[in-house]
Amino acid sequence: MKKTNLLFIALFSVASLAGAVEKLPLIPHLHPSVIQGQLPNGLRYLIKPIAPQAGQASEVELRLLVNSGSLSEAKDERGVAHLIEHMAFRQTESFAKDEIKELYSSNGMRMGNDSNAFTGFENTTYFFKLKRESLDRGLLLMADWANGKIVFAPEELKTERQVVLDEINLRKGDSSAWQQFYSVLIPDAPHLENMPIGFEENVRDLSPERVEALYRKLYQPQKMTLVVAGDVPKNIEQTIKTLFAKAPMGDQASQYPALPLTPKVRSYRGNPPPWPQNAFALSWNFIQQPATDATQVQLQSIAMQAMQQRLQKMATQENQHFSSVEWVDWSGSFVSRERYLTLYAVLNAEALGDGLTQLYREVRRARETGFSDAEVADAIASFALVVKNIPVSNEIWANSLLGSAKLGIPTFYAAEQKAIFDPATITPQAVNAAWQSVVTTPDQIAMILRPKDSSSRKDGDTWHDEKLAAMMAAVDAETLPAQVAQADKPLMSEQPARGQIVQTQTERGVTVWTLSNGAQVLVRTQRQADERIGVNGRFAGGALALPKEWRFVAQILPNYMTQAGVGDLNTAQLMQAIRNEELQLQPMFETARHGFGGSAATRSFEPLMQLIYLSLAKPRSDHAAREKATTQAYQSYWPNGPGFNQNLFGAAWPYRAWGSLSDFAISTEKLDQLRAQLFGNPAQLRMVLTGVADLAQAKDLVERYIGSIPAAQPDAVPLLPSKIEAKQHALSNTLLSERLKESLKTFSFHNQAYTVWSVALEGVAANTQNAFLQEGLNDVIKQRLLTTLREQAGDSYTVNAWGEMSQYFGPTLGLEYSVSREKCGEALVLAAQELRKLSQHSVTDTELKAMHEFMQKGLDNGPKYPYWYAYSQMFHWVYNHDLSWVNPKPEQILTRANVDAAAKSWFVPEKWIVAADACKTLPDLTVLDQTVTAASY
Repeated sequence: MKKTNLLFIALFSVASLAGAVEKLPLIPHLHPSVIQGQLPNGLRYLIKPIAPQAGQASEVELRLLVNSGSLSEAKDERGVAHLIEHMAFRQTESFAKDEIKELYSSNGMRMGNDSNAFTGFENTTYFFKLKRESLDRGLLLMADWANGKIVFAPEELKTERQVVLDEINLRKGDSSAWQQFYSVLIPDAPHLENMPIGFEENVRDLSPERVEALYRKLYQPQKMTLVVAGDVPKNIEQTIKTLFAKAPMGDQASQYPALPLTPKVRSYRGNPPPWPQNAFALSWNFIQQPATDATQVQLQSIAMQAMQQRLQKMATQENQHFSSVEWVDWSGSFVSRERYLTLYAVLNAEALGDGLTQLYREVRRARETGFSDAEVADAIASFALVVKNIPVSNEIWANSLLGSAKLGIPTFYAAEQKAIFDPATITPQAVNAAWQSVVTTPDQIAMILRPKDSSSRKDGDTWHDEKLAAMMAAVDAETLPAQVAQADKPLMSEQPARGQIVQTQTERGVTVWTLSNGAQVLVRTQRQADERIGVNGRFAGGALALPKEWRFVAQILPNYMTQAGVGDLNTAQLMQAIRNEELQLQPMFETARHGFGGSAATRSFEPLMQLIYLSLAKPRSDHAAREKATTQAYQSYWPNGPGFNQNLFGAAWPYRAWGSLSDFAISTEKLDQLRAQLFGNPAQLRMVLTGVADLAQAKDLVERYIGSIPAAQPDAVPLLPSKIEAKQHALSNTLLSERLKESLKTFSFHNQAYTVWSVALEGVAANTQNAFLQEGLNDVIKQRLLTTLREQAGDSYTVNAWGEMSQYFGPTLGLEYSVSREKCGEALVLAAQELRKLSQHSVTDTELKAMHEFMQKGLDNGPKYPYWYAYSQMFHWVYNHDLSWVNPKPEQILTRANVDAAAKSWFVPEKWIVAADACKTLPDLTVLDQTVTAASY
């Protein structure tokens, strides 16, 4: 062990004793609507009351931050803090076994989506959301966690050990990458030897007494902050005082000491786990001591924004290495409270060394000359626009207050904005001084980032600290000219010929317009105040529309369309043109449909529509973008293989296991031709707009930009999907035990960590009713398997259930769960039995009620997620051929009769196939050929 490492360990050890009676400091400059308090035992609480808006459910978000993590574990305890986090969800003194699960289920919550927890180096964080009427129960549960009332029952602990071991097994591949990342990020710190995932032997073998002792050491009230945001009662503060004051202040420091800076500019090359790459990129990272002044943080943010905008303008010029540049604030993400700011640049080509040199050259230029008054004004204006349009939601407020609790100063969202950000008082001198505080920190990292599994071995692999230092010395010796201002290109230089709405249909609260070019647009007005606009555009086609020899294009086109730009704007120029807008738009390419999806703030509605017009009417051809998109498609596709549906449909499935980059070969001209055939006919376009505040404005924009998309050329040949049928009936055996053996020999999933079950539903229509049944029953089987595989096999960390639905290949269902080789066979039997129970006995009354609540919650929360809201509305519109689906009621769709019929038909295990590469040995499967009685369920 290095001497420096010993010093760090000593520092942390002394801190845990020396600061035993210190309380967490209160957070200054919080928004005046936030209630902040602290109990005598040191526990800090932050409450943000938010009344639900019209159409919103009355919900509350809860967070519990514990300033303890893997850094507090002894050598033989590493990984046990994570085990304790898992045990918190099993049983407490106030919640018997399964009662925590019942709390979630009764609120329409699901583990992993609405409730979860994370263990890091210095923090353990819990979060969940629930209905207001369940707030007291939710607070009681968090109080149990905080007051030392987690129950470590031997059998419960035994089961959860296996679940955590399965998680460790799943993450083994990432551990070395994380260690490499942290070895550069915080060299010689104790973090490298205290990774939160820990060691199998500790999780498996540490005695229950030691596990509970570590819990009482880590979970002490002076180390905790409770966050509550949402529709809270007036007596919420008194409830917190009553529930959370029971545990006395402990003997541990309230937080870990800040890490000393590493006084060296150093290099990292690879694919960092926090942000896996699909492109060659660079980043320059600045690390500072924790901030104590929120105003200084905002000045630094404006300075970083000015640097980003300068680099982005450079990227718009010819012969530049960067295609896009952004800055990111990672403070509190990887190195606790330390300030961590990043300049991130995506490269046009794999000239990593040249790009890194250019990036440092611009950092040096800005360090020496600062930013002009015009650059600062532009950065302030961009920042102010973001501030002006900050949305209000329980979840965003809760996460922002959680971030404030971690950092000790308010995040911008949670701050009293006038106290820390007043554009009228910010001077260029103050911003430039803040930039100097960033760019002169001695702790800097130059990162050379390559796509995961990239086989390229160009100059990026030759870079090391010495070569980096030599490059910097050479650049420092250059005479740099002053920065030359660059004029921006507008998104659109002229308006297109306006189209017209030729037909209007209004029904059930939605409006459908048919345009003169044949496109149809469905509009839903805002259901909730401040709802953002969602958009989804769809053409029937997708991979099934492509000729067989070109089906790999489905993997290339989305990236190509993103990187080629639009009109006369390349990607960098496009990003510069919309830099102050709040919008996103991305191409989509699926099995039997393609199109685009996105969202925007109301103020960015017109730029969003302009971007859609340009993407469809004036796509841009670009050879470099085609080459990059081809490489990215290969790198991202090959590790995943063709997916489980290839097992169902065989050679008819449009994706296959391409083996080399040459399999993706296509000319730019051919790619452009296929894009035109797929996206070039507006008469095939259906588009959904949700969250529209002004219907008259939407009508004007739709006519101006969607109606103006020119019709397809008369000789254009449209590409439409072909219908395919599943082949799983080719398995000869109907006896389940034999069918499973045959299936295991026939099919594979290319990943031994998982078992995958799948089925294609013959004769089932693609419509809203069956989509509701599909999603609801998938949730039931997922919840059952989570319980069964954890409680009986004791080995499954994750279970997923999903389904696809299309009139071109029929509805499919899929199940996936993690499993070890040792438990693979046992889990196979248990999963088959659960399928059979569901098919023979359907769902319980409790499960049926939970299905209704789960689906209703999704409907209520749709407007909070505009991208997916518009996507779901598109699905229902396309597959129902009328507007009967507009205001669905789960209890009317998921009736007992409908659910029973679907469960009986869909989940018969003899219809399913299974791929389990980990099942090298099998138990006696003939038990599956026996009749399952209702009593056995």
